[in-house]
Amino acid sequence: MRYTASMFIREITKKNPGYPRPFLYHRLIEAVRTPKGPRQRVLLNLGTLDIPRDQWKALANRIEEIVTGQESFIASPPHIETLAQHYAGMLRQKEMASVPVASPEAAWETIDMNSIGTSNFRSIGGEIAGKWAFEKLGFPALLSGLGMNKEQVAQAALLIIGRLLHPDSERETALWGRHMSALGELLVADYEHLSNNALYRISDRLRANRDHMEEVLAEREREAYGLKERIILYDLTNTYLAGVAENSQLARYGRSKQKRDDSLLVTLALVIDEDGFPKATKVLPGNTSEPETLKQFLMSYKKGVQKRLPLFSELPTVVMDAGIATDKNLKLVTAEGFHYITVSRTRPKEAPEGELLVIRRKKKATVEVKRIDEAGEVVVYCRSTGRAGKEAGMKCRFQQHFEEGLAAIVASITKKRGQKSYGKIMERIGRLKERYPRIARFYRIELTQEMEKVTGIKWEIERKDELEMRFSGSYYIRSDRTDLDEKELWELYRMLTNVEEAFRCLKSELGLRPTYHQKDIRLEGHLFISVLAYHLLAAIQRQLSREGINHRWETIRGRLASHMMATTSGTNRQGERIHQRRIGDPEPFHLMVYHALGVSPHPLGTKRWKK
Repeated sequence: MRYTASMFIREITKKNPGYPRPFLYHRLIEAVRTPKGPRQRVLLNLGTLDIPRDQWKALANRIEEIVTGQESFIASPPHIETLAQHYAGMLRQKEMASVPVASPEAAWETIDMNSIGTSNFRSIGGEIAGKWAFEKLGFPALLSGLGMNKEQVAQAALLIIGRLLHPDSERETALWGRHMSALGELLVADYEHLSNNALYRISDRLRANRDHMEEVLAEREREAYGLKERIILYDLTNTYLAGVAENSQLARYGRSKQKRDDSLLVTLALVIDEDGFPKATKVLPGNTSEPETLKQFLMSYKKGVQKRLPLFSELPTVVMDAGIATDKNLKLVTAEGFHYITVSRTRPKEAPEGELLVIRRKKKATVEVKRIDEAGEVVVYCRSTGRAGKEAGMKCRFQQHFEEGLAAIVASITKKRGQKSYGKIMERIGRLKERYPRIARFYRIELTQEMEKVTGIKWEIERKDELEMRFSGSYYIRSDRTDLDEKELWELYRMLTNVEEAFRCLKSELGLRPTYHQKDIRLEGHLFISVLAYHLLAAIQRQLSREGINHRWETIRGRLASHMMATTSGTNRQGERIHQRRIGDPEPFHLMVYHALGVSPHPLGTKRWKK
């Protein structure tokens, strides 16, 4: 396409039947000379322009200068320049969409070097990895099976891959797909006119089919990776809301794991296997008690396993943290036919007698254990020097803050107008104990008073041996797997760090927090999209790990983002503007990742056109 005459803007008035108010929108028009005389053609729909009519021609002229590569000697006003660059980019996108992939044969042109420019940069590296995982896990067929057409599957891909690469709200995801990412070109999808409501509708459909999707994905991952599912790991986390969800049944105040007790919370329960793949999720109210959530998950998981028998000779072992492992829940686990491994809710008060077995020795950390057999259960005493160092630092910090708080109370009773009332002083001490409960219980605090006025406060640490044991890096592991030795039990319990890593990744790298939605259906949809993105991440990390690439996803994602797609333009001897759109040459890190995934660094051919 070649522009041979000037452009201008025309206003169009449209009236809808039964609606008195007219609608105004604008088009970019080009006047063309033809053998049959002058003609006009529509180049682009501009929507509704919010600039005065006398600036329309200046905008049209600047758009024409940009797309034809003309040099402007008069600077345009900033708002005109911004609009012109935006619409010129849309015009290039429209032209490029109809251009076929260029032949790989040599194509020679003589180009004015001073006319060369590069534009329309879009990231492609992370998108290549995301598309690989999206197809590897069978998402296109799964979504089509839910009744989604090709356009809706592409929109779902934008939500899920977008959460993997650019975690944010649905609105920001649409902007990312439109202005920052080449995902649309990679999937042959049009995100240019995608509305927020369209993405909300897709989110609602994903959420409505959550149970079915999780079941299909779990089966697909078992087939693709030969997962054994001998171990399942169960834990809960919560995320806070940025707003007030007045009509929500899920948003509740509770104990925030991010120390955001001032905000409404929503709880996410997650089950993953020993290979890091999610098995099941459920969104719960923010004030949900951890121990109360286990039964429904066991029943649901057991039902799913029974469908696959005799592939599984026995139900898996459930690994869980102390917050869930009440005696009632442990009895429930065994009653339903599962086994359990957990850390005890009580800390050792003294080390067991006898020699400890060293099961791990590194430069800065040693782990020693001792097995204690009890009726139907194994208890493993564990002591870690690495954990001991961390807990010693915690103890010093807690002691410092607690004693500084006590000193502040003492200072108040010595001031002329300071608070001296016995009742008020006890309230302050009580609040301080609530703030530092792990250290406060080891202190004995004595108050002296005269006539209901406190005149002095003394404190000292009691039960010092118990205090040192509490922060000694020691703990108990409990299990009904009496067939396993102490090292095997310790290694299986350490798998719980996989869940902790999953939650960390979901919250910090996949946009789980904060949540901006106010409706429960949207809250659940937002969290489920993050979980779906984690399925992609688990597949990518497993494949990269096989090839010795073990960087954090944040690092991989950041470095892949530097692999870009762009349009290069230049003017030839004939005055034609030549445009070429292609993926840039990959760097060594990009090639290493693409090789590990078995994908091409150039999945799209080169497009070339003149105007």
